[in-house]
Amino acid sequence: MIYQRHIPREELFSSQLEMLMQNGRLATVSANLVGVAATVLIFWPFMQLSTILLWAAAFLILLLLRSLQMSNALVERRYQTKPGRVYWQLIIGAALTGVVWSTVYIFAASHVPVTMQYVFLLLIVMITAFSLGFSVAIREYFVVYVFTSLWPIAWWSLAHYWEQPYNMLIGLVLLAFCALLIYVCDQTYKSFRNMISMTWEREHIAQELGDLTSSLRDRNRQLRDARRQLTDLANVDELTGLGNRRLVNSALQEEMNRARRSGGELSLILLDVDYFKNYNDTYGHTAGDTVLQKLADLMQRAATRAGEVVARYGGEEFILVLPGASADSAMRTASRLRDLVNEERIPHETSQVEQYITVSQGVLTVQPNSEMDPTDLVKRVDKALYQAKDDGRNAIAVA
Repeated sequence: MIYQRHIPREELFSSQLEMLMQNGRLATVSANLVGVAATVLIFWPFMQLSTILLWAAAFLILLLLRSLQMSNALVERRYQTKPGRVYWQLIIGAALTGVVWSTVYIFAASHVPVTMQYVFLLLIVMITAFSLGFSVAIREYFVVYVFTSLWPIAWWSLAHYWEQPYNMLIGLVLLAFCALLIYVCDQTYKSFRNMISMTWEREHIAQELGDLTSSLRDRNRQLRDARRQLTDLANVDELTGLGNRRLVNSALQEEMNRARRSGGELSLILLDVDYFKNYNDTYGHTAGDTVLQKLADLMQRAATRAGEVVARYGGEEFILVLPGASADSAMRTASRLRDLVNEERIPHETSQVEQYITVSQGVLTVQPNSEMDPTDLVKRVDKALYQAKDDGRNAIAVA
């Protein structure tokens, strides 16, 4: 992500067009409609009503066409796709509107009394001043309107100064007023552009911060997933998918602490495959790995209670951590596991116990105290396992 310090010119221009049409569409029609109604009221005693109504109808059609053009440009977002075309359409519309007012004034100067003429001029000045508020988004839009409405009237008044006593004064005042309007428009236009730029910059910064926050959130999630995967890799035996020695030590410590607090019991079963070296030498290590994977599956089937941990402790040794299990319960689990292994009858011709795979198991049940640690429990259950081997293997010995 790259932060842009300033709004691009094309985007600024499109925003100005959008603001002008959104604010000026209704205001343009409303202001000029009021002007049309006032003009009809001013001129109807002095001019033919049909002429006035025909002019009013033509002017209303022009205003409606301008409003429709702005509405379509907004709906179709042409201010973004074709900003140049929309810009010139707005400029031409403003010029035509201004020309209508200046033409009507010059025409009316010879048809209505001076008093009504000046009232009409005041109406045009008010509409022009009002237009400044909604057309300042595009400076040229307002300037064109001024130069087609008031500017021709000012020069016509100066050129016909002898026809009316105040034409010279009116012309000079209008020129000064036009200059003032253009100056105010220019200053307001600059402020307006700065406001759009600052608003865009704040929104852009907010969007950048939002994107950055979202990106950081995704990175944090990825890091958590990576840490979880690393933890799993560190605690899981790759061959069998069971926990490894590190996981066993951690689980043992937690269960011992829990048993101390509750005064409950904790049981361990340590299992070893009988004459597994002979099996590897006879059938190959690939077959040996298959046996270990099968034993892992059988041990998971034997451990049916929630919270029980099954792990490969090393080589062909497996361990079960049975929280809360009594000596009788642990013995039943060991017996069930031995029966499951024997039922599989995995051939083992070089075994000195049976013609199939068998296991020896050591069982330990304790009520942990403050003097015990995981290493002590593993040593004690390991002694029981060796006792089972001394008893002829395929046996279960209790520590």
